[in-house]
Amino acid sequence: MKMKNDTVSTIFYIIGGVVVAFLLNQGLALVLNTDMPLVAVESNSMVPTFYRGDILLLMGMDTKDLKIGDIIVFSVPSHKIPVVHRIIKINDDGTFQTKGDANAGQLSFEKNITVEQIHGKEIFIIPYLGWVKILMTDFVIPNMLYVIAALVIGVFGYKIIRTNVKPAKARFHSS
Repeated sequence: MKMKNDTVSTIFYIIGGVVVAFLLNQGLALVLNTDMPLVAVESNSMVPTFYRGDILLLMGMDTKDLKIGDIIVFSVPSHKIPVVHRIIKINDDGTFQTKGDANAGQLSFEKNITVEQIHGKEIFIIPYLGWVKILMTDFVIPNMLYVIAALVIGVFGYKIIRTNVKPAKARFHSS
């Protein structure tokens, strides 16, 4: 009976944690006026400003307020993850040019970034916390079948050991 209660309690906490994380993200999106309030840095193109595995807090802003030197997050159709780079030039047509601080030059998609591509401007850096997201997307999710198999084997192995191992009797020696 205790095992069943522990399992239900664990499932409740996992679901509760997911719901709280979702609500926190949506609340931040509303307050910070962006569809993407938290972004995990997935490359080292901005070293030494920040590193792979850091998390950026973004704020949406009127693009008229963006200036050269600001770090923005934007989407590129050919990339599945957003790009985090510094504005190096504002074009006459109102589009932006960016470059990663650690990159030798601009990438082809960085020369004409439109307002619609921009998610927000970096306002705060949280070191290392992005590794949780990176580990999930790079290792756990692609290997989900193996993770589930390991969990099933672990749970059944634990139950088998627990039911087949009898506690040792205490032995007391009197002198």
